[in-house]
Amino acid sequence: KVAERSDKARIITKARVHKLLTNSDGVCVGLTYERGGLDFQEHGPVILATGGFGADFTKNSLLAQYRPDLMHLPTTNGEHCTGDGIK
Repeated sequence: KVAERSDKARIITKARVHKLLTNSDGVCVGLTYERGGLDFQEHGPVILATGGFGADFTKNSLLAQYRPDLMHLPTTNGEHCTGDGIK
């Protein structure tokens, strides 16, 4: 809720990170991301929060790798839960 009341944090949802930006010491100083078909860049501290992979039923998915016993079951996860941030 801090992000709703101040400029200390910004929460960006439904975005796909393309690249973490680093300085000459290799420290993450921002990122580039895509949201709604447009590319954006943010600078400053970065916290990545990714969803799970419960809706990825492809044969090379994390679900197939770690829980093949669940591959035949339906899911309540949204179609966006494909583990992209984990892979």
